[in-house]
Amino acid sequence: MKLSIITINYNNKDGLQKTIDSVKQQSCHDYEWIVIDGGSQDGSRQLIEENKSHFAYWVSEPDKGIYNAMNKGLAHTKGDYVFFLNSGDVLAANDVLAQVLPCLTTDIVVGHVMSHGQIAGLRHADFSVADLYNYSFPHQASFIRRDLFTRFGVYDEQWRIVADWAFFIDAIVFGRANVVFIPVIVSEIQDGGLSSDTVNRNAEAQRLREQKFGPLWQNDLQNALSLKEVQSHPFTKRLYALIYRLRTLLK
Repeated sequence: MKLSIITINYNNKDGLQKTIDSVKQQSCHDYEWIVIDGGSQDGSRQLIEENKSHFAYWVSEPDKGIYNAMNKGLAHTKGDYVFFLNSGDVLAANDVLAQVLPCLTTDIVVGHVMSHGQIAGLRHADFSVADLYNYSFPHQASFIRRDLFTRFGVYDEQWRIVADWAFFIDAIVFGRANVVFIPVIVSEIQDGGLSSDTVNRNAEAQRLREQKFGPLWQNDLQNALSLKEVQSHPFTKRLYALIYRLRTLLK
């Protein structure tokens, strides 16, 4: 099986209904679908039970937060790639998966998301490793080879808001995982949620930068090689990995 879709939900029945409708309407069905509900009390469980024939696995029970729920979903995946589409987020068109699946040939494949009618997030053409110091990829448009979670670990739950960002840094900057960008608008994202908590997100993001990169990196990253160049040269790949190992040993 090529793709595992994971949807997490907590007390967002209306949003979950939109997500379910979006996936069910896809023209391509080469996927398994896993739904992790945090013990909702708003009718979400009943909605899940009504649609359970579409899910390879589902559960409704208390969890310890978003990334704990995402990790619970990962534990039940069997697909070659993993894609997180959480409740309230919807696929941008009925043929999105049909467009994306043939492109899943490398470690991480990233498309675009729409927010407020505009493409949001990084501009692919200008992306470099240095950008991961300031930004992450939207998980609603990122398709991750499942074995990366074995190589680099699942989401680190010490991070309440930026654990997916931490994973991408470890996998791409220091772990030499390859990334390909595709010109596909994958999803439209729901407003709200932890990512809209800008004060706490910014504070946690700064702690992430300090832990992963350290103060010595802040100036150097402004002149970092492009992602393509880093991935093209074995020496540079090894250098990034060596620096990461040294920093880990010196903590």
